[in-house]
Amino acid sequence: MRREGRADFAEAMKRTLAQRAAYRCSNPGCGALTIGPGPDFSHVEVTGTAAHIYAAAANGPRGTGGLTEEQRSSPANGIWLCAGCARLVDANGGSAYPASLLQGWRDLHETRIRMEHGGVTRPIGWLASIDIREDVWIAEPTTVRFSRCNVFIGTNGSGKTHFLSLLSALASPSKIMERSSRPGSAVHAEITWYDPHLRRAEFRAEGHQLHVTADGSAVPFVSQPYRIVQTQNPSLLDLPNDVQQLGELFGLDPWAVTRLLLSLPDIVGGAVLGVRIVDGQVRAEYTSSCHAYGMDRPFRLTGVLAIEVLVALAETYARTQPTVLLLDTPFAAMAIPEDAEHAVRLLSSPARGFQTVVVSTASAMRYVPELRPEWTVTHMEYDYSVSRRTRLVQDRSEQGS
Repeated sequence: MRREGRADFAEAMKRTLAQRAAYRCSNPGCGALTIGPGPDFSHVEVTGTAAHIYAAAANGPRGTGGLTEEQRSSPANGIWLCAGCARLVDANGGSAYPASLLQGWRDLHETRIRMEHGGVTRPIGWLASIDIREDVWIAEPTTVRFSRCNVFIGTNGSGKTHFLSLLSALASPSKIMERSSRPGSAVHAEITWYDPHLRRAEFRAEGHQLHVTADGSAVPFVSQPYRIVQTQNPSLLDLPNDVQQLGELFGLDPWAVTRLLLSLPDIVGGAVLGVRIVDGQVRAEYTSSCHAYGMDRPFRLTGVLAIEVLVALAETYARTQPTVLLLDTPFAAMAIPEDAEHAVRLLSSPARGFQTVVVSTASAMRYVPELRPEWTVTHMEYDYSVSRRTRLVQDRSEQGS
């Protein structure tokens, strides 16, 4: 019976949450099986629960988050937990387990289950959030949560490329240090990720000083953050077809590049059908827009081939550590809509063990087909009341529901 003033889950929604979690607890530190045989052959015993992320009632743990009753009773506001973890996260008003943490647990767990269901079993990490506390380009302190596939859309000058530099700052702080050296341009942010347990790092850059903490302790740098995969040149049409140059671009030994390229068709399963190396030059046999091209075709002609190299590299790293692929306006390099559709399909595949963060202009997105539900869209909008600084408006579109 539905209680007045409570946004309880319907029984069908509880089953949906349980089945999406494969009846395992979504707490990455638990993972307990919550279904099994009952006392006789005709019974099944379920020990898990469909827990609310934001509270079912106004005075419940974590509050209502400004959600309507309908939104609080939808699967997007639920997480499947074992009975013990469900009690744990609600203790003391849920103060130790904020909504963003539980949402990250659910997204991470469902991605792992989706991969296992597709026949892929591997360790998996997860970039959970960035809390931008101070930066001259944003209108107000902002927290962004990440799903597996993310796209940030803004006009030129809205800070898209700078946002990518914030995500890579733990491993490569040079770009934020260059920015913070300008007068009044301090940068302060905190990043959380799973490895598979929750990790937390904070950095503050001001002038020529950089202060970093990892899991609450001051450190010179974070020794093992999540792996970033990106190109130094954002134009995917400029990917070189020389093994030595590719190695320099990705920070890899030429032999590692060679092995990666030769394995490309098996890793990606995309348009590249075969690769060979001739005098250090890469030649590929691939299909594009239903037309086949032979091995003498230069490797650098299409953005699709560049995407496949990056996917293969990210997949390789993701087998052993959390990995994030950062792409700066990739769809502008797609000559035709079919190429953009192919790239989105590769990145959206449930078999992918890495996360993707794309920044793009709205004009470049016109080449892209309608994004699948696993994509979280964030708009980078100017706030003209704050000197044209950028405001990040995230639309999860009930992603993950």
